[in-house]
Amino acid sequence: MRKIIFLLVLMLSTTYLQARVNNMFAQQIAENKKYNNTIREFMAQSYKIKNLVHDSYAHVVFPSIIKGGLIFGYASGDGRAYYRGGRWTGNVSITQYTFGVQVGGSSYSEIIFFKTREAFERFKLGEVEDSTQGSLVLFTGVSGDVNFDKDVEVYTLSKGGLMLEGSTGAQVFEYTQKP
Repeated sequence: MRKIIFLLVLMLSTTYLQARVNNMFAQQIAENKKYNNTIREFMAQSYKIKNLVHDSYAHVVFPSIIKGGLIFGYASGDGRAYYRGGRWTGNVSITQYTFGVQVGGSSYSEIIFFKTREAFERFKLGEVEDSTQGSLVLFTGVSGDVNFDKDVEVYTLSKGGLMLEGSTGAQVFEYTQKP
């Protein structure tokens, strides 16, 4: 009787563990799909972006950044960094604080291309970046942002919202190397 109970407990434990592992893999697949779909959306909008995905040293993808403001503004989102060839190298978070003429809220995707290793290494140090911007969000579409570094290009793809903005502030990126 003890052997039967032991076997039953062993079978139930194994089934439970297998279900947990399957759920974990399903979540990873869904997360990977979100990033791949974001990259495809950008590539479909511009041939230049398609080339940058393949030719840049590294790129960082933020599938969704949520932004809002009324004089003071705040935005945040999570992303992933990829080396040339699409190898996922780490996770990145963005936090942005702004001040100026701004009202409303919006959601957008962002992709940052690093043309050189040096530019990507500077980014990984997590230094604060100036962020001066003007935007009027009424529709969706891809836009290139002002680039302050010849080795870095930033593109955004509006997902919607209603925002009027003329602001200045700071962006903080936090890079965490993938284990």
